[in-house]
Amino acid sequence: MESNEISREQHRELDSLRAVLRNISFLLFLLSGILTFGAFLKEAPGKIVIQAVSAVLFFILGILGYGASLSFRKSLILEEKDPEQILFALKDLRFFLSGLGWILLGLFLLSFFGAFALLLS
Repeated sequence: MESNEISREQHRELDSLRAVLRNISFLLFLLSGILTFGAFLKEAPGKIVIQAVSAVLFFILGILGYGASLSFRKSLILEEKDPEQILFALKDLRFFLSGLGWILLGLFLLSFFGAFALLLS
């Protein structure tokens, strides 16, 4: 007979993952706030726009990461009452990681083409 119970060790690992997601989200919120504050101190309109867009993207990532953290917390609280909750938490984690991947790819391409433009000038 197959058991759907989460062992104590698995519970600790999922709680550790939840804590890491929460901490990453707080760091993303902090970075978003710093970028927003820095955008107010810039004088060039192009730099203001890039910094403001970056702040918004990091804030959205923070929301996605914190949402995934809350989903894992819900799955740990419910445990056996709703075994599908862990799947919802994993979907939230996948959504957060795919968003992070796309934003990192965009930042890489922006820096690559920016460096390329500097070489050509």
